[in-house]
Amino acid sequence: MATTLRVGVGRCDITPALGTLLMGYPDPYGKRGGERVRDPLYATALAFESGNERAAIVVCDVGIIDDIFVAQIRERASARTGIRPDKITVSAIQTHCAPRTQLVWGWCELDMPYMDGIMVPQAIEAIVKADAAKVPARMGVGTTQSMVGVNRRQVMDNHGIGLGQNPWGVFDPEMTVLRFESAKGTLANLVHYGAHPTVLGPWDKVISRDWPGVMIDRVEGLTKATTLFINGAVGDIAPRSNSLGAIGDGEVALLEVGGLAGLDAMRAWRSIKDFRDVELATITHTFELPFKPLTPLEQAKKNQAEFEPKKTEPGAGMAEYKHWTAVIEAHAKPARTGRPFLQTITSLGPVAIVPFAGEPFGETVMRMRLVSPFQHTLCASTTSGNNAYFCTRESLHRGGYEVWVGRALGAYLLAENIDDVLVEQNRKLLDQLMAKVRPPVPAA
Repeated sequence: MATTLRVGVGRCDITPALGTLLMGYPDPYGKRGGERVRDPLYATALAFESGNERAAIVVCDVGIIDDIFVAQIRERASARTGIRPDKITVSAIQTHCAPRTQLVWGWCELDMPYMDGIMVPQAIEAIVKADAAKVPARMGVGTTQSMVGVNRRQVMDNHGIGLGQNPWGVFDPEMTVLRFESAKGTLANLVHYGAHPTVLGPWDKVISRDWPGVMIDRVEGLTKATTLFINGAVGDIAPRSNSLGAIGDGEVALLEVGGLAGLDAMRAWRSIKDFRDVELATITHTFELPFKPLTPLEQAKKNQAEFEPKKTEPGAGMAEYKHWTAVIEAHAKPARTGRPFLQTITSLGPVAIVPFAGEPFGETVMRMRLVSPFQHTLCASTTSGNNAYFCTRESLHRGGYEVWVGRALGAYLLAENIDDVLVEQNRKLLDQLMAKVRPPVPAA
């Protein structure tokens, strides 16, 4: 089977021991330990090679992955495979029923034994397995419209924004499925869609991939091929369950949402009739994620004093106190204008995978797809790092959880035009990548 592309798939188990503390909901005192494994967690990787280009993508069934562990996975996997570190994309599916993979004030501490002993080494091993298993493959693409997600920025009775379901709010309904075919049949699948995996709530003390797990298991059962899930416009999108909230109501809702996702994914999968040789290409560039200026020192001191009585309260109370303390401390150091982000966009023929080191809103992802020169642009949430929510400028006036929660991660908050910066920077890279793989038609 002649082709320019070689593809390999690898998977390793990253399920923690029972009793491991779970991440996703405020639990700074460690009361939410996993009591059973509803479905196992994995690190699943695809490795690609085309001509002189090599790349890999690993998706871990956890909530988020701190930047330092992204760097560790890249460097150590590169040492074993020869794939350049910046050509390795590290993504998290955003389940809220997995171990603690980042320090979040008011929410959780970082589970270093899990990261050092299980997740990081197994993610590396999945990449190594995938790279060693590469075979010639062709790719097909299918898309469908899916109602799995719903905007979660509900307008409440007090006219503020709360976590719920907003039936007229923006959400991205497009689901995309990549299907890789080898001489022996379907080698692997990749499903892309955007919705928070929060069907299971803080009362659910189970280890689980949430609704993506139900979908993945269904697709794998029907196609007999390893399947990865990359989350898309997750920032302001909830799973659409009949609980009518941003969080579902347990197992029935889990099967409800995951079953619909599986049905939609298989509809897209079965629609794929055209499999082609595709070229692998990548582009890397470091740009700055801009920060707002720090809150003035005197105001930060007043805010710290206001939240001092609440500093032991899970969630907002503790996060606010620690945030304002950090702002005060930051005033004693040189001011920061932003933080660097190493972006790597990977293209496979008509498909471009665009990492977002945080959680983009639906509107931003659809803007990105509109201006992209690629036929299919898959914006990958919580990928290659984490910087909380990438809110739209329009969302800032009404506020809400997504606008506020950046305070749980540090002293500096992202600039109000972060959505425009991400669209502009990524569009430039996409245009350059397209010019690289499809040079302009020469003038007559």
